[in-house]
Amino acid sequence: MMNDAAKFGSCMRPARWILSLPILLVMVALTSAAPRKPKAVFHYDDEGQVARQEVDTNNDGKIDVWTFYVKGQIDRQEEDRDFNGKVEVWSFYLRGKLDKQQVDTNGDGKPDIWYFLGSQGQVNRAWKDTDFDGQVDSWRYYSRGKPDRYEQDLNRDGKPDRFLFFTKGKLARKEEAGNRDGRITVREIYDPQGNVIRKEEFRAGKSTPRLVSLYQGGTLTRQEEDKNGDSRIDLWTFFDANGELVRREVDTNRDGKPDVWAHYVDGKLVRHEEDPKGIGKPTLIAHYADGKLVRQEEDPKGIGKPTLIYYYERGSLIRREEDRQGRGKPDLIAYYEKGKIRRQVEFNHPGDEPDVITGFQNGKPVRQEISTKTNGIRDLTRYFKGEQLLREEVDTNGDRRPDLWVFYRNGAKVTQEEDLNFDGQPDVRYRFRRGRVSAKEVLTDQGSGVSPQPATVEQSSPQPAVSSQQGQQ
Repeated sequence: MMNDAAKFGSCMRPARWILSLPILLVMVALTSAAPRKPKAVFHYDDEGQVARQEVDTNNDGKIDVWTFYVKGQIDRQEEDRDFNGKVEVWSFYLRGKLDKQQVDTNGDGKPDIWYFLGSQGQVNRAWKDTDFDGQVDSWRYYSRGKPDRYEQDLNRDGKPDRFLFFTKGKLARKEEAGNRDGRITVREIYDPQGNVIRKEEFRAGKSTPRLVSLYQGGTLTRQEEDKNGDSRIDLWTFFDANGELVRREVDTNRDGKPDVWAHYVDGKLVRHEEDPKGIGKPTLIAHYADGKLVRQEEDPKGIGKPTLIYYYERGSLIRREEDRQGRGKPDLIAYYEKGKIRRQVEFNHPGDEPDVITGFQNGKPVRQEISTKTNGIRDLTRYFKGEQLLREEVDTNGDRRPDLWVFYRNGAKVTQEEDLNFDGQPDVRYRFRRGRVSAKEVLTDQGSGVSPQPATVEQSSPQPAVSSQQGQQ
């Protein structure tokens, strides 16, 4: 007779035929309560080794981790980490060590992140499908567990367009093919704190940058630019500690040295300088207020001091002064209104009285007073219409009243009248044809005994020396 224990033991011995099937081992706590669902289930192969393990990690009665074994060694694992009944993580093992891992981050049932691990269990590479189109567009490479290089495809052609390089796990350089053709157009260099210190921008097909931006503490301090594409810098831009523009320098003649300078305060232009002759110092200086031109000084002869000055109001030219004789003060002054010249005075002698005064209308001369003896006493007055000389009045005796009148038509002299006794009335009149006297008319007894030839007018150019309106507008 076998006791009850022996009988129970004999019943638990599996028949010889059933050993060829996987054995399900279920561990159930023997309590008086209702049977609980297992937390873990192990499936064995015909060699008695674990073939699959199923685990309920959150005790909700549903399996959320599946582990698969080959010959007793872990081969693959699947995980439902958000407990929604779908696998989000697939892990693959090589010789018992985690080798690759795939992750589904958007719940579409397909992996969009792929991790590749080294022999020490650290991530060597990570691929990502960031837009979930089924195509990898981000590649990350690691060295000893730290980032080494990142690559990103920005236009879905399967080729990387952006590259990030790391030193000791920190971003050191970033490059990008802005045209998405594989050729780098932007390169950025970073300091160990992660601040960009240098940015280079390239033209397509060029190995030298067209624009270099330099930074300190993350703030832009200087830019160097190749404006004309000859691979040489011709524009330098400088910024203060707050990143505000303070100065620009330009090389306009391609000699590698700046010949134009622009100075700024609070981001507004306050002074502009030019060295058009390449003598190493500016010969043109323009001053600005509130971003508008107020004065421009020019030294066209390069003597070290301005001989030509323009004055502006609300951005419009109002006065032009020129020192033609180099005496240190202007001897030609022109006044402007609404951008057009209206009056001009000339000093041809050291005195304070001008030798020539010219009045203008709509930018054209209408009246001119001239000192023919350059002594400040203006004894010749000319009248114009449409820039053509109409009439001349001459004071021959210095009493500041005209006593000789000359009339013109189409620029040619046609009539001349003379006051011989200086009473303000003409005594004789001469008529001209083709530049010669054609007739003489005696108007008073004073004119009866005079020469048949008229008096000669002190000649200067029949056109006034009009100041050209130059300078920056």
